[in-house]
Amino acid sequence: GLDARPGLIRIGITGSYGKTSTKFLLGTILSERYNVLVTPSSFNTPMGVTRVIRERLQAYHEVFIAEMGARHVGDIAELVELVHPTVGLLTSVGPQHLDTFGTLENIKKTKYELIEGLPADGLAVFARDGAICEELYARCTLARKRLAGEGVRVENLTVGPFGSRFELVEGDARVSCETKLLGEHAIGNLLLCAETARGLGLSLEEIARGVRKCSPVEHRLQLIGGKGGVTVIDDAFNSNPRGAQAALRVLARFPKRRIIVTPGMVELGGEEDAFNEAFGREMAGSVDVAILVGRRHTAPIRKGLLEAGFDERCLHVVGSLEESTQVLGALVRAGDTVLYENDLPDNYSEG
Repeated sequence: GLDARPGLIRIGITGSYGKTSTKFLLGTILSERYNVLVTPSSFNTPMGVTRVIRERLQAYHEVFIAEMGARHVGDIAELVELVHPTVGLLTSVGPQHLDTFGTLENIKKTKYELIEGLPADGLAVFARDGAICEELYARCTLARKRLAGEGVRVENLTVGPFGSRFELVEGDARVSCETKLLGEHAIGNLLLCAETARGLGLSLEEIARGVRKCSPVEHRLQLIGGKGGVTVIDDAFNSNPRGAQAALRVLARFPKRRIIVTPGMVELGGEEDAFNEAFGREMAGSVDVAILVGRRHTAPIRKGLLEAGFDERCLHVVGSLEESTQVLGALVRAGDTVLYENDLPDNYSEG
């Protein structure tokens, strides 16, 4: 068990979203200095975490990183009791799982159970979100508390076929970084990890080396060097309007021609048409060619695009993903960037 390992740095990560990607980024960065064990993808319950400790934790591990999921008040407290974290990261607080929590206040309280469970000399690191995370940062009484972007910041960010390039800056020191990660939330998660790594004694250079090795989660703004000089951005796993906006902002920074292939958002209930129309209007400023998958379903996107003055000649509506591949094959050329945004659920049919 963990009690037999007093020297082990034990890190708990919780948040409404961003937990899993932050966990892997932090593991990659801290591996520049420490021998790290990270819980696998979705092992974020007491049972899953216990199994990892029993089956995977070795005497040589210096850092143990546990993702802590919660659907009910008290879930995090239970994981804290199990792991006894010395470091806690809060990635975000939002209305995920309102169905089981009841109120946002309950969600706040539950996420904060991680910070409350840290020892007096523990390290607490909060995302900068202009909202609840910062409110909880202000509430935290630990001497060693950090807010992402406060000590280590990102400057001169550029994106392109190479991924993201930027400088990590702390005081007068600066070091250049490059990573395949794209999008504000990925850079925000990196900053959270950089802040944590500094708190655990890594140098800016070590952090930059780790950042270079970080790779995106599959199908989440994943950069793929396509054949024939075409850049592909795969964001097929995204399914919410916020993520779609972030993807369009990334695409807008790429050189022309920018092509989007998307069915838009599905399974959003009564809000769906309104979201898709807004998606179309936003798309007009970020893409040069739009290939919409699903004739009936994407009608609101088409409406939004045309209302925003998009050239109808650059708009292709197709019935299936196979058909989109044919259209794309006929028009794509070297230097183009293709964004695959959202995916139709397997059981989806326009029947």
